[in-house]
Amino acid sequence: MHVEPISQLNKQLMALQMAYSGEPYQDLQARIKLLKTLKEALVAHKDELVMAANDDFNGRTEFDSVFGDIIPTVSALEYMCSNLKSWMKPQKRSAGIMLWPSKASVQYVPKGVVGIISPWNYPIQLALLPVATAFAAGNRVMLKLSEFTPQVNKVIKKLFVELTEHCVIVEGDHTVADAFSQLKFDHLFFTGATEIGKKVMAAAAKNLVPVTLELGGKSPVIVADDAHIKHTAKTILFGKLLNCGQICVAPDYVLVTKQQSESLIKELKAQYKANYPKQESDEKLSSIISQKQFSRLQDMLADSKAKGATIWPSLPDQNSNQRMGLHLVINPSAAMAVMQSEIFGPILPIVVVDNVEEALQYIELHERPLATYLFSDDPSLINKVSKTLRTGTLAINEVVMQVTVEDIPFGGVGYSGMGQYHGKEGFVSLSHAKSILHSDKKTRLRTHLMLKQSKVLTHFVKKLMLK
Repeated sequence: MHVEPISQLNKQLMALQMAYSGEPYQDLQARIKLLKTLKEALVAHKDELVMAANDDFNGRTEFDSVFGDIIPTVSALEYMCSNLKSWMKPQKRSAGIMLWPSKASVQYVPKGVVGIISPWNYPIQLALLPVATAFAAGNRVMLKLSEFTPQVNKVIKKLFVELTEHCVIVEGDHTVADAFSQLKFDHLFFTGATEIGKKVMAAAAKNLVPVTLELGGKSPVIVADDAHIKHTAKTILFGKLLNCGQICVAPDYVLVTKQQSESLIKELKAQYKANYPKQESDEKLSSIISQKQFSRLQDMLADSKAKGATIWPSLPDQNSNQRMGLHLVINPSAAMAVMQSEIFGPILPIVVVDNVEEALQYIELHERPLATYLFSDDPSLINKVSKTLRTGTLAINEVVMQVTVEDIPFGGVGYSGMGQYHGKEGFVSLSHAKSILHSDKKTRLRTHLMLKQSKVLTHFVKKLMLK
C-alpha cells in the first residue's frame, strides 16, 4: 500500500462496492447480527484493548480506556440494536390534496460504501461508533485507523475478523489518509482537527462525496455569578483531565465573572492538589500521546508566560516523558497561542469577564465551538443560552457527559464540524432518505385529465387552491 496507495485503496473500495451491489438492502436481522458480532468481539477483547491503549499512550489509565472508549461504544451498540427496527420503518407523508389518492412516504436506504477516518485520541470509540452507525444504516465500510495508535489498531483488526466482507481496515500515515479522502465513496466520515477537516472536505468535493466532519475547536466554560463554585471546579477538573485533556469536547478555556474569579481559581487549585497529589506523576492521569504533542503544549505554556500570563503551577519539566498535569493560565491575552487554537491538553486559560453578557458576546465573536458549558441555576439565563448561543452541543452544570447520551445527536456547527451522529440522527446521516410517491389505478383519471389540460380540472384546482 505504501508503493501505490491509490491503486490498492481503489481495489479495496471496488470489492466493497461489488459486495454491496450483491446485497443492496440488508434486512433488520442482518444488521442487528453485525452490530451484535461487533459488540461481542469488543467485550471479548476489552482487556487487550486497555493494555494496547496504555502502550500507545506510553501510559493511559484504565479509567480513560474503559469509561471513555469501551463502555460508550458498548452502550451505543446496544442502543442501536434496540431502536433500529423503528428507524428502518418507512415514514408516511402526505401527498397533498392535489395528488390524492396517491400515497407518499420516505424510506431510509443505505448509501453504499462509507469511508471513515478515525483519530488517535479515543482510538476505540471514535473508530467503532461511526462503523456501527454505518452498519446500522446498511452500508459497507472502509475504516482508516490512526497511525499513532498501532497497538490498538492490532486489536481492532481482530474485532473485524468475522466482518471482513462488511468492513476493510486501512492503516498508514498522512499520505495514505490523503489518498483515502480522494476515493469515490458514497459518504466520507472524518473525525479530527479542523485544518485537516478542510483538506478532507476539499478532496471529497472533487467527487461530490458528501461528508460528515466531527472536528473540534475551543469549547468554552461560562461560570455565572450564581454558579456553585465547588461543584464547578470539580466538574471542570474532571473534564479537563479526562484523557489528559486530549478530547475534542474538553473544556478549552473558562469565562468566569469577576465576582467568582478568585473563588474559582482557588477551588481549582485545591481540588487539583486533593485529587491529583502527585500532579503529572499521578496514576489517575494518562500521558500525552507523543513527544511532538507534548512539545506543542510546552511551547503554548512558554508563549503564555513570555507574554505576561500567570502560570500555575510552574512550567513542566522538559524531561518528564510526556507527563503533564493541570496548568492554569490566568489572565491570558488574545495574542497568546492558548487563546488562538484548540489546546487538546491539560492547559486551562482563565478569562475574567465583568458579567455573563460579556462572556456570551466573546463566544459569539469567535468560531463556533463544538461544545459550550454553562454553570448556573438561573432559568432565564439557561433558556437564553439554550435558544440563542450557536454551539454544537450544550451542557448545563456538566462537562463532556453530553457526548455519552445515546438518544441525542452529537456534532459541530461551522468551524467545529458539519453533520451529526449518535441517536437516530446518526442513522439518518448515513442513510439516503428516499422519497416515494405511489400511485395506483385510482389515479389514472387524474393523469388523463392532466394530459388533456382539462378545463374542468383547471377550474376545480383554481377554486380549491387559489383562494
